[in-house]
Amino acid sequence: MKLKTLIVDDEVMARKALLKFSENHNNLSIVDQSESAEQALERLNTEEIDLLLLDIEMPGMSGLELLDKLPYFPHVVFTTSKTEYAYDAYEYDVVDFLKKPITKPRFDKAIEKVLERVEREESIASQSSKREMYIREDGKYIRIPYDSILYFENVGDYISIKTDHGNHIMHGALKSLDSKLTHPSFLKVHRSFIVNMEKIKDIEDNTLVIEKKVIPISRAHKPILLKSINFIS
Repeated sequence: MKLKTLIVDDEVMARKALLKFSENHNNLSIVDQSESAEQALERLNTEEIDLLLLDIEMPGMSGLELLDKLPYFPHVVFTTSKTEYAYDAYEYDVVDFLKKPITKPRFDKAIEKVLERVEREESIASQSSKREMYIREDGKYIRIPYDSILYFENVGDYISIKTDHGNHIMHGALKSLDSKLTHPSFLKVHRSFIVNMEKIKDIEDNTLVIEKKVIPISRAHKPILLKSINFIS
């Protein structure tokens, strides 16, 4: 696990100290240093960063204003000379709050906290991925339990997700989705369809039926499908 890390501080010596401390951590990969929040925002809008080592008081945009403008929220460690920002650290749920001048032992402790949080989040995500998936739809994150999904169908630049309760639409390609679906119930049977094996009613020649939907089975995928079912002759 290597965390892509961005240092944001207007003080040259502070950036040098953070860079030096970071060199002792194999889990950190410093991708850049920014001397202003504006400069950092340009980078953050084009590349997803895992960890921000972020000063708060800087000329122009402050570190807090930067966080308000981010398209996503990475892990954050505040670096500041004023303890009065401790409440803001709590409000933004940052991992740690380092008061300048920062010492190596204190920096090391902050990185330990970051790694612990990352490990905890990955564990939760791993458990969730066995039961459900989330898609972004109409500005919301929609939870879809795997056992409710009948099949995925490629429709142009979108994927239609047919469930027991209705339809959902997500942007993307079926090929990309297939590489991300690790649940054992799902199998690609055609370039346009991934099906939930537990929902199949019957298979006949080059088609299968889920509810009333007749789904084609391609010649390339049929042998894989037949090997995946418990066929008793």
